[in-house]
Amino acid sequence: MFFSSGLVWGGSPAPLIVEHGPRNTHKIALTFDACPTGTPDEYDEKVIEILLREKVPATLFLSGRWVEKNVEKAKFLASRPQFEIANHGFYHPHMLEKDDDRVLRELKRTQALLKKVTGRTPRYFRPPYGEVDGRVAKLAAEAGLVTIQYDLASGDPDPDLSAKGITRAVLRDAQGGSIIVFHMNRKGVHTAEFLPEVIQGLRQKGFTFVTVGELLQNAKSQITNHQ
Repeated sequence: MFFSSGLVWGGSPAPLIVEHGPRNTHKIALTFDACPTGTPDEYDEKVIEILLREKVPATLFLSGRWVEKNVEKAKFLASRPQFEIANHGFYHPHMLEKDDDRVLRELKRTQALLKKVTGRTPRYFRPPYGEVDGRVAKLAAEAGLVTIQYDLASGDPDPDLSAKGITRAVLRDAQGGSIIVFHMNRKGVHTAEFLPEVIQGLRQKGFTFVTVGELLQNAKSQITNHQ
Protein backbone atom coordinates (compact mmCIF):
# COMPACT_ATOMS: atom_id res chain seq x y z
CA MET A 1 0.00 0.00 0.00
CA PHE A 2 1.42 3.36 -0.98
CA PHE A 3 0.50 6.61 0.72
CA SER A 4 1.40 9.80 -1.05
CA SER A 5 0.21 13.30 -1.60
CA GLY A 6 0.65 16.04 -4.13
CA LEU A 7 0.11 13.84 -7.14
CA VAL A 8 -1.21 15.63 -10.19
CA TRP A 9 -3.86 14.35 -12.57
CA GLY A 10 -4.54 16.48 -15.63
CA GLY A 11 -2.90 19.53 -14.07
CA SER A 12 -4.75 19.32 -10.75
CA PRO A 13 -4.31 17.28 -7.57
CA ALA A 14 -5.49 13.70 -7.94
CA PRO A 15 -8.74 12.94 -6.12
CA LEU A 16 -8.57 10.87 -2.98
CA ILE A 17 -8.99 7.12 -2.98
CA VAL A 18 -9.69 6.07 0.58
CA GLU A 19 -8.50 2.65 1.64
CA HIS A 20 -8.87 2.97 5.39
CA GLY A 21 -9.60 5.45 8.14
CA PRO A 22 -7.28 6.74 10.87
CA ARG A 23 -5.26 4.01 12.54
CA ASN A 24 -5.31 5.61 15.99
CA THR A 25 -8.87 4.50 16.62
CA HIS A 26 -10.79 1.39 17.64
CA LYS A 27 -13.38 1.99 14.93
CA ILE A 28 -13.85 -0.35 11.98
CA ALA A 29 -16.21 -0.09 8.99
CA LEU A 30 -17.88 -3.24 7.68
CA THR A 31 -18.95 -2.80 4.05
CA PHE A 32 -21.10 -5.04 1.89
CA ASP A 33 -21.22 -5.02 -1.91
CA ALA A 34 -24.41 -5.83 -3.82
CA CYS A 35 -23.41 -6.45 -7.42
CA PRO A 36 -25.70 -8.05 -9.99
CA THR A 37 -25.15 -11.79 -10.31
CA GLY A 38 -27.67 -12.70 -12.98
CA THR A 39 -29.33 -15.18 -10.62
CA PRO A 40 -32.93 -15.04 -9.36
CA ASP A 41 -31.90 -14.41 -5.75
CA GLU A 42 -29.28 -11.70 -5.26
CA TYR A 43 -30.12 -10.82 -1.65
CA ASP A 44 -28.61 -12.63 1.32
CA GLU A 45 -31.34 -12.05 3.89
CA LYS A 46 -29.43 -13.89 6.61
CA VAL A 47 -26.53 -11.42 6.37
CA ILE A 48 -28.87 -8.47 6.84
CA GLU A 49 -30.70 -10.22 9.69
CA ILE A 50 -27.39 -10.71 11.50
CA LEU A 51 -26.44 -7.05 11.13
CA LEU A 52 -29.86 -5.96 12.39
CA ARG A 53 -29.87 -8.40 15.30
CA GLU A 54 -26.35 -7.45 16.37
CA LYS A 55 -27.06 -3.74 15.81
CA VAL A 56 -23.98 -3.40 13.60
CA PRO A 57 -23.76 -0.28 11.40
CA ALA A 58 -22.60 -0.99 7.86
CA THR A 59 -22.10 0.71 4.52
CA LEU A 60 -23.90 -1.02 1.66
CA PHE A 61 -22.51 -0.45 -1.85
CA LEU A 62 -25.45 -1.09 -4.19
CA SER A 63 -25.18 -1.41 -7.96
CA GLY A 64 -27.94 0.18 -10.00
CA ARG A 65 -28.83 -3.09 -11.72
CA TRP A 66 -29.16 -4.78 -8.33
CA VAL A 67 -31.46 -2.01 -7.12
CA GLU A 68 -33.63 -2.29 -10.24
CA LYS A 69 -34.19 -5.97 -9.49
CA ASN A 70 -34.56 -5.50 -5.73
CA VAL A 71 -36.45 -2.23 -5.31
CA GLU A 72 -38.37 -3.19 -2.16
CA LYS A 73 -35.26 -4.63 -0.54
CA ALA A 74 -33.32 -1.44 -1.32
CA LYS A 75 -36.11 0.62 0.23
CA PHE A 76 -36.06 -1.58 3.33
CA LEU A 77 -32.29 -1.28 3.72
CA ALA A 78 -32.44 2.50 3.35
CA SER A 79 -35.17 2.65 6.00
CA ARG A 80 -32.78 1.27 8.62
CA PRO A 81 -30.75 4.11 10.18
CA GLN A 82 -27.76 1.85 10.86
CA PHE A 83 -27.15 1.32 7.14
CA GLU A 84 -25.35 3.81 4.91
CA ILE A 85 -26.26 3.51 1.22
CA ALA A 86 -23.44 3.94 -1.31
CA ASN A 87 -22.83 3.72 -5.08
CA HIS A 88 -21.33 0.62 -6.73
CA GLY A 89 -21.82 1.61 -10.37
CA PHE A 90 -24.78 0.48 -12.47
CA TYR A 91 -23.85 -2.61 -14.49
CA HIS A 92 -20.71 -3.45 -12.46
CA PRO A 93 -18.31 -3.00 -15.40
CA HIS A 94 -14.54 -2.88 -15.42
CA MET A 95 -14.30 0.91 -15.12
CA LEU A 96 -10.69 1.12 -16.32
CA GLU A 97 -11.82 -0.23 -19.69
CA LYS A 98 -14.58 2.37 -20.12
CA ASP A 99 -14.28 5.89 -21.51
CA ASP A 100 -15.11 8.97 -19.46
CA ASP A 101 -18.68 9.25 -20.71
CA ARG A 102 -19.48 5.64 -19.83
CA VAL A 103 -17.97 5.96 -16.35
CA LEU A 104 -19.98 9.11 -15.65
CA ARG A 105 -23.15 7.48 -16.94
CA GLU A 106 -22.59 4.53 -14.63
CA LEU A 107 -22.15 6.80 -11.63
CA LYS A 108 -24.87 9.34 -12.35
CA ARG A 109 -27.48 6.79 -13.36
CA THR A 110 -26.91 4.91 -10.12
CA GLN A 111 -27.03 8.13 -8.10
CA ALA A 112 -30.35 9.09 -9.67
CA LEU A 113 -31.84 5.64 -9.12
CA LEU A 114 -30.71 5.42 -5.50
CA LYS A 115 -32.13 8.87 -4.81
CA LYS A 116 -35.44 7.91 -6.43
CA VAL A 117 -35.76 4.54 -4.69
CA THR A 118 -34.26 5.24 -1.27
CA GLY A 119 -34.56 9.00 -0.87
CA ARG A 120 -30.84 9.14 -0.11
CA THR A 121 -28.04 10.71 -2.14
CA PRO A 122 -24.89 8.60 -1.68
CA ARG A 123 -21.58 10.28 -0.88
CA TYR A 124 -19.35 7.29 -1.55
CA PHE A 125 -18.49 5.09 -4.52
CA ARG A 126 -16.74 1.75 -4.64
CA PRO A 127 -15.40 0.75 -8.06
CA PRO A 128 -16.47 -2.70 -9.27
CA TYR A 129 -13.77 -5.35 -8.85
CA GLY A 130 -11.76 -2.80 -6.83
CA GLU A 131 -10.36 -1.46 -10.12
CA VAL A 132 -9.63 2.26 -10.00
CA ASP A 133 -7.08 4.84 -11.07
CA GLY A 134 -6.79 8.61 -10.89
CA ARG A 135 -8.98 9.12 -13.94
CA VAL A 136 -11.88 7.10 -12.55
CA ALA A 137 -11.54 8.68 -9.11
CA LYS A 138 -11.55 12.13 -10.71
CA LEU A 139 -14.73 11.32 -12.61
CA ALA A 140 -16.30 10.05 -9.39
CA ALA A 141 -15.37 13.32 -7.71
CA GLU A 142 -17.02 15.21 -10.57
CA ALA A 143 -20.16 13.20 -9.83
CA GLY A 144 -19.96 14.27 -6.19
CA LEU A 145 -18.57 10.99 -4.90
CA VAL A 146 -15.55 10.00 -2.80
CA THR A 147 -13.95 6.75 -3.96
CA ILE A 148 -13.79 4.10 -1.25
CA GLN A 149 -11.62 1.02 -1.50
CA TYR A 150 -10.68 -1.23 1.43
CA ASP A 151 -7.61 -2.45 3.25
CA LEU A 152 -9.02 -5.86 4.14
CA ALA A 153 -10.84 -8.15 1.71
CA SER A 154 -12.69 -10.96 3.45
CA GLY A 155 -12.43 -13.17 0.38
CA ASP A 156 -16.00 -14.35 0.91
CA PRO A 157 -16.71 -14.91 -2.84
CA ASP A 158 -13.94 -17.53 -3.00
CA PRO A 159 -15.51 -21.02 -2.81
CA ASP A 160 -12.13 -22.47 -1.85
CA LEU A 161 -12.00 -20.50 1.40
CA SER A 162 -13.70 -21.95 4.46
CA ALA A 163 -15.77 -19.98 6.95
CA LYS A 164 -13.21 -20.74 9.65
CA GLY A 165 -10.35 -19.62 7.44
CA ILE A 166 -12.05 -16.33 6.58
CA THR A 167 -12.88 -15.68 10.23
CA ARG A 168 -9.32 -16.37 11.30
CA ALA A 169 -7.86 -14.08 8.61
CA VAL A 170 -10.23 -11.17 9.31
CA LEU A 171 -9.63 -11.30 13.07
CA ARG A 172 -5.88 -11.52 12.49
CA ASP A 173 -5.59 -8.69 9.97
CA ALA A 174 -8.16 -6.14 11.14
CA GLN A 175 -6.69 -2.88 12.45
CA GLY A 176 -8.06 0.35 13.78
CA GLY A 177 -9.59 2.23 10.88
CA SER A 178 -9.95 -0.84 8.69
CA ILE A 179 -12.52 -0.87 5.91
CA ILE A 180 -13.49 -4.51 5.37
CA VAL A 181 -15.35 -5.73 2.29
CA PHE A 182 -17.94 -8.52 2.26
CA HIS A 183 -20.83 -9.36 -0.07
CA MET A 184 -24.59 -9.36 0.55
CA ASN A 185 -25.77 -10.67 -2.83
CA ARG A 186 -25.20 -14.38 -2.15
CA LYS A 187 -21.87 -14.11 -3.92
CA GLY A 188 -20.31 -14.64 -0.52
CA VAL A 189 -20.39 -18.41 -0.12
CA HIS A 190 -19.99 -18.45 3.67
CA THR A 191 -20.78 -14.86 4.66
CA ALA A 192 -23.82 -15.57 6.83
CA GLU A 193 -22.00 -18.52 8.36
CA PHE A 194 -18.92 -16.66 9.57
CA LEU A 195 -20.32 -13.16 10.13
CA PRO A 196 -21.57 -13.68 13.73
CA GLU A 197 -18.19 -15.01 14.82
CA VAL A 198 -16.36 -12.16 13.06
CA ILE A 199 -18.57 -9.58 14.78
CA GLN A 200 -18.11 -11.21 18.18
CA GLY A 201 -14.36 -11.62 17.69
CA LEU A 202 -13.80 -8.02 16.63
CA ARG A 203 -15.82 -6.77 19.59
CA GLN A 204 -13.77 -8.93 21.94
CA LYS A 205 -10.65 -7.29 20.51
CA GLY A 206 -12.07 -3.90 21.47
CA PHE A 207 -13.28 -2.70 18.08
CA THR A 208 -16.52 -0.81 17.53
CA PHE A 209 -18.44 -0.71 14.26
CA VAL A 210 -19.26 2.44 12.30
CA THR A 211 -20.25 3.35 8.76
CA VAL A 212 -17.62 4.63 6.33
CA GLY A 213 -19.03 8.12 6.75
CA GLU A 214 -18.66 7.92 10.52
CA LEU A 215 -15.16 6.48 10.21
CA LEU A 216 -14.01 9.39 8.08
CA GLN A 217 -15.98 12.13 9.86
CA ASN A 218 -13.82 14.83 11.42
CA ALA A 219 -10.73 12.73 10.84
CA LYS A 220 -7.77 13.05 8.52
CA SER A 221 -7.96 9.56 7.05
CA GLN A 222 -5.07 7.75 5.48
CA ILE A 223 -5.57 7.81 1.75
CA THR A 224 -3.99 6.51 -1.38
CA ASN A 225 -3.76 8.68 -4.48
CA HIS A 226 -3.34 6.87 -7.78
CA GLN A 227 -2.24 8.32 -11.06
